[in-house]
Amino acid sequence: MTKKLIKLILVCLCLVFIAPATFANTTTMQVKKDIVQTALNLGVDPYLALSIAKLESNFNQQKKNPSGAVGIFQLMPRTAKFLGVNPYVPSQNIKGALTYYKMMYNKFGSTELALAAYNAGPGNVRKYGGIPPFKETKRFITKVQQESQAFKQDPYIQEHVTNHKEEISETL
Repeated sequence: MTKKLIKLILVCLCLVFIAPATFANTTTMQVKKDIVQTALNLGVDPYLALSIAKLESNFNQQKKNPSGAVGIFQLMPRTAKFLGVNPYVPSQNIKGALTYYKMMYNKFGSTELALAAYNAGPGNVRKYGGIPPFKETKRFITKVQQESQAFKQDPYIQEHVTNHKEEISETL
């Protein structure tokens, strides 16, 4: 009887502590795959896209910022509306944010200025004629670039990027 009780307790502990962590890891892995796929489809550097999502929410769709930004990429509802996406739906949050980043890149012509516009708004990039003098924005740009380099070293991410690039080539 005691052995059965101990086994039952161990099973319950596994369900309470290990299963949610496994689910979270599975969910995060799927979010990363979706980011890579969307980034490649939109012509955005997937490593940079992953870095932005990691810094903004650590891949958490439930995150909400006091300023109103929501989801994986902390998309502002007003920006999402402009882009025609629902920021509360993960796939649309990803697509909207990466579309917005690409718009900023096309507008300002460099990764650094696009990241500055993503973080501080395009008005501030125009106002200051470059990267705004905000500590948060400067830190954001530096951290995104550092994280991007780290993602380039991640074999799982490299494999997924390569596989998706091959899928795109096959459909062309």
